[in-house]
Amino acid sequence: MVLMRKIRQWLPRLFYDHPMSPPCRLVRLVAGIIGVDLEVVDVKDSGIDMKSTDVLEKIPQHTIPALEDNGLYLAESRAIAVYLISKYAKEDSLYPKDVNKRVLVDQRLFFDQDLYNRILNVLRPKFYSERTDPSSIDKVIDGLETLNRMLDGKQWLAGDKITLADYAVANSLSTLEFVPESGMDPTKQPNIKEWLPRVESSHPNYGESLKELREGFKKMAQK
Repeated sequence: MVLMRKIRQWLPRLFYDHPMSPPCRLVRLVAGIIGVDLEVVDVKDSGIDMKSTDVLEKIPQHTIPALEDNGLYLAESRAIAVYLISKYAKEDSLYPKDVNKRVLVDQRLFFDQDLYNRILNVLRPKFYSERTDPSSIDKVIDGLETLNRMLDGKQWLAGDKITLADYAVANSLSTLEFVPESGMDPTKQPNIKEWLPRVESSHPNYGESLKELREGFKKMAQK
């Protein structure tokens, strides 16, 4: 029995990934910050069919990112990040156990999901050389104005310390660097302009992750 427990502890945490996916990037970032090893499987390079019968039984949504950890299968980047922090982090500052603190992080994560979907509606047309609907840009700008109000008089989005909410929202905003022609510049909002450098300098992993993303954007733009 003791041997079996040790074997289970050494089973790999498989992470189904795409290097240029912002949601995947969030999970890799969080894992790095809390010191959790992931066995990263690049879905594109490995040729894994996310719609195969085997995968669909584990991940019905057949989306990435996805995590396989000792028989537990998870999709959705924010849910995966919450799980990793809750189970493996040495302390709870990124995702507090205190429900009154945690619920504010949760609220900001739900906001981030909506904001990221708005951003995607601007990103997608560029990939297909299509015209962006001006109303999609207006919705992102509205989201940025809301975020600016959330940060009014605050250092961080949810409480007096940096949390998963800060990393998630900043990660979503970083994708706007791929569409500079849209005019959706988060730093036009004064509170966001002050907050983003705080997030970037909060941990070496974030700065390195952002550098990799920008290099990836440059390569994509050159194609």
